[in-house]
Amino acid sequence: MQTVQPIPLFRRLSWQKMAAERATPTYDGLTAVAPCWGVAALFSIVGDPSGLTGREGIIYLLLAWSVVGASALTILFPRKTWAFVGLAACTVLLYAVRLPVASNNKTITTAFDLCILLSACVLSARGSLDRQRFYESLRTPARLLLAIMYFYGIFHKINTDFLDPTVSCAVGLYKPLAAPFGLEDNLIGRYMAIWSTFVIEGIAIVALFWRRWFAIGLCSALVFHYIIPISAYSWYMDFSSLVFALYMLSMPRDASAKIYEIVYRHMVEPLRALFGRIGILAPAGGLLLAATMVVLLLALANPGRPALMLLHSIFILTWAVVGGIAMTVMIYVAMLYLPYTGPRQSSPKWTWIIPALFFISCVSPYVGLKTESSINMFSNLHTEGGSTNHLMFEKPPYLFPYQQDIVQVVASSSPSLTRAANEGTMSVMFAIEEFLRRHPDQWVTFTHNGRLVEHATAATLPSASNWFERKFLIFKHVDPNRPKVCTH
Repeated sequence: MQTVQPIPLFRRLSWQKMAAERATPTYDGLTAVAPCWGVAALFSIVGDPSGLTGREGIIYLLLAWSVVGASALTILFPRKTWAFVGLAACTVLLYAVRLPVASNNKTITTAFDLCILLSACVLSARGSLDRQRFYESLRTPARLLLAIMYFYGIFHKINTDFLDPTVSCAVGLYKPLAAPFGLEDNLIGRYMAIWSTFVIEGIAIVALFWRRWFAIGLCSALVFHYIIPISAYSWYMDFSSLVFALYMLSMPRDASAKIYEIVYRHMVEPLRALFGRIGILAPAGGLLLAATMVVLLLALANPGRPALMLLHSIFILTWAVVGGIAMTVMIYVAMLYLPYTGPRQSSPKWTWIIPALFFISCVSPYVGLKTESSINMFSNLHTEGGSTNHLMFEKPPYLFPYQQDIVQVVASSSPSLTRAANEGTMSVMFAIEEFLRRHPDQWVTFTHNGRLVEHATAATLPSASNWFERKFLIFKHVDPNRPKVCTH
């Protein structure tokens, strides 16, 4: 049997072809998934420049750069299980430091990272962390997390304001895409944006479990998730890239093996032949440099743009290329296996634990708990103050009282609360109390049930919140106007 020499991290530049005797590494499932997860982690962390620059504290800084390093290792060494598990561990630790977290994207990512850690622990405890068993143990959680995401993506949007073309978040995504064609105010286009959201997400959730026609749902979902970051409505690159990675795990094993073969033969193999293992990062570096130059030239021609807008623009251009290539390859391969008739793989029940907990947590807005981080992003959903715009409830079925108490901030030493008050938004009482506990030097004047409370501080609060409340309860500002405009 031929011995395959290890690939050096760096290689002296040479334009000769790779030696013919080099063998193609055996595909084991995780080899295609690990780099995708590393790319998704990078898209997520670069959207947090304050953490990467140390403004969130030294622990946050170290963990943020640990995620960057672990992501690079996962991309460079896709066959190293420890790199993949290490990335999951770093991401979970960073999420724990961030708590409470408003981002739905980071919550979905952390849920899957917990699935990775749980699988690694269970399999290690049972003998050895075999990569094939590890891969199979992650496929069901990936599919379940996608299904939960699409289910709540539909369910939370069944409200009067999402269906209203004047304020719907779907229209917010549609307008920047339609503006170049002069169609941003077209009523038919607006309604198509609203209803196509339900159609695409509905097809996606059905196709996840209808294996024969899985590729149909995958194709529509990938096109949808490729487009939404390009709208520039929000930092969607991390969301779309994590969805791509979860689909890589959910698709038939034969299809992901074909993707690995295509990428290895047409990109990885030539780059390693020229530069060594580090050559895998060369296209990313060149793409980032090109995107940065384009954005800087446009910024010089149109001065006054904020730095975060420039950063966002750089990574939109980067996503347009990276996401476009990934989407094209995945769709091409998926169509090769349509309809899919391969064997069905069973999964142990413990792989359902994290997805089940995630599903339960997304019910939070209706039972009176958190209104952030419940997969209700850009849904126009309102559940605060004992009322809701959801078409399936006359009023929210609260099990907890947190959303019942709504206050109107009148004045504050905090610029952010003052700005919210000037915009006419209200707040959940617990959110104001928690803000004061975290900022004991600040004060807030607000009205609560018709009573004016002046210069409230942390010292005037009745009692401290418990650990669960501090770490897991986070609330949006409350918009008292109807219809409810799209926020996030």
